[in-house]
Amino acid sequence: MRHVAYNSGVSSPLQRPLSSAEPAPGAIFAVAATVAVWGFASPLIKAASVGGEAMAFYRLWIGALALLLIVSVVMRRPVRAAFWPWGLVAGALFGVNLLFFVTSVKTTTVANATLIGALQPAIVLMVAGPLFGETVSGRDIACVAAAIAGVGIVIAASAGTPEWHPLGDLLAVGAVVTFTAYFLVSKRVRATGGTLEYMTVVHVVAALVASPAVLVRPGELVGLDLRDVLTILFFALISGTLGQVVIGWAHRYVDVSVSSLMMLGVPVVAGIAAWAMLDEQLGPLQIAGALLTLAAIGAMLWRRPTESSAVEEAVAPLAAGAD
Repeated sequence: MRHVAYNSGVSSPLQRPLSSAEPAPGAIFAVAATVAVWGFASPLIKAASVGGEAMAFYRLWIGALALLLIVSVVMRRPVRAAFWPWGLVAGALFGVNLLFFVTSVKTTTVANATLIGALQPAIVLMVAGPLFGETVSGRDIACVAAAIAGVGIVIAASAGTPEWHPLGDLLAVGAVVTFTAYFLVSKRVRATGGTLEYMTVVHVVAALVASPAVLVRPGELVGLDLRDVLTILFFALISGTLGQVVIGWAHRYVDVSVSSLMMLGVPVVAGIAAWAMLDEQLGPLQIAGALLTLAAIGAMLWRRPTESSAVEEAVAPLAAGAD
């Protein structure tokens, strides 16, 4: 497969094209495992007694410290200055995105929060696609309309259930919008090397941006039980930091058309896990709406030209907001 890097017309060490490689079975398994881990993360977050602000605080700072340790001790070199300008912008967006996402999971149904997040490729197509030279066809517009209609059906069917709240759905919309903006910035620094350096800058900045939010409920930073601690560690190290690194690696060996479709399994896993762990019920209308959304996005992604990868790469960027 041939990866096509975005070219801004400015020579930079961060804009070297990605090397091509044959698909590897291990990389396919890595993507599938990450889909499962990200799917289970949302129900675990909702089940924890820690609020969304504290959860985001711990997740970002643990991830930032882990990456700083890897870069400074293992790689033994400082983060190159070239990563900071874009990293500052991307980190701010990522911090806000994570606050929105975690709080939405805590506020509304897991199915709603993750399904709204699945609209990301559709948003990228309509907003970012033209910026990267992609043509938006009538078929694409029809798929996007069907996907949005499916989400509308799910939200309408969820109204009135104990787990649903309109604020949570609105926060999920904010999460997918901010992550789309984060994706646009991150696409500028897609490179053969330096992923860990870039992610370190993003996490440090995101942690600083998200930290003031804990002042809303500062008491939730203390008095954690064992389940809360394990959930935070899972979210920060396994689902978050490790998941992002694994996807960043696997994306180089798996066709983006394959990984994009596989990522649509995240809301499916999350919905089933929420039903099993939290007793969140999914009625026939909700299931129908979810299937419509996933089928529409899948049809939009299926067999898109390899050279036109901005939409497909949106579901597997350097630091995936799906966590």
